[in-house]
Amino acid sequence: MRHSFIIGFTRLAVLVLMGLAMLPYPADAAGKIGSKVEGRSVIAANPKDPASYINFSRFLVNIGELENAQEVLEVGRNKANSSSNLLVELALVYEARNRMSKAEAAARDAVALDPENAAAQIRLGEIHFRMGSKKAGVVCYRRAQKLSPLEALPRVRLINGLMDIGETAEAEDLCLQFISTDPDNPDLWLALGRSFEKQGKNREAFTTYGQVLSIDPQEAEAYARQGRLFCRFGQFEAAEHACRKALALDQDNLVAHAYLGIACSYLNNGKDARKHARIAEAGGMNMSAVWDKLGK
Repeated sequence: MRHSFIIGFTRLAVLVLMGLAMLPYPADAAGKIGSKVEGRSVIAANPKDPASYINFSRFLVNIGELENAQEVLEVGRNKANSSSNLLVELALVYEARNRMSKAEAAARDAVALDPENAAAQIRLGEIHFRMGSKKAGVVCYRRAQKLSPLEALPRVRLINGLMDIGETAEAEDLCLQFISTDPDNPDLWLALGRSFEKQGKNREAFTTYGQVLSIDPQEAEAYARQGRLFCRFGQFEAAEHACRKALALDQDNLVAHAYLGIACSYLNNGKDARKHARIAEAGGMNMSAVWDKLGK
């Protein structure tokens, strides 16, 4: 018996900060900052160097001081040498603080200053997606991928963007093309699995997530998506097992919480079903499948 579960979710603003770890450029001139005193000293010694402001802002982000990080970057924008990378960083912090119009303006300025900066194109694309302009976002991802054709991040962003606007066949073709040159990249295999899911090729998707786990056994998202498919297959005990594996690796994985809630609702474990459904719902997911099953 097959079950149809429609679950959608909105991205939490805090996840934007993950982009800091993925920016491909180094802020190498000033080195890593270890304290506020050190950050101020580095800026004082190198007031024209954008890296001084970038590194200090990253330190502030890491200790949770987003507003101060924003202020540092805004000072850098006015006092340091012109830098597309600094503007990308500023856009990222604006986005994390949900200042979306400012984030878009900073990202556009970054692209205008250096149209060949792939990180700037990716950031503008992310902002377009968050603001609902998905096709414009895909245009940015295409540009980023052409600028950095061998880098995994632009490839994955482009594939996922194409799927989000319904171009699943192109996404699959590109994914297979990229995998042929980078066969050990779990993110590409994960994207391929998602493209199969979008096309209703659930068995192919399940096998692909298994390939992800053969490359990286710690990939929580692959376990979570296997759990999702087990629910679709009506195999709820297997779904519970897969989702619990995912949460052991990543306790914040919303897909795992959602489908663990669904699995538990079918396994007559109402307590856990409600617990995980509430967590998923707090993250923006639609958990009506659980509430309808439990008779909320």
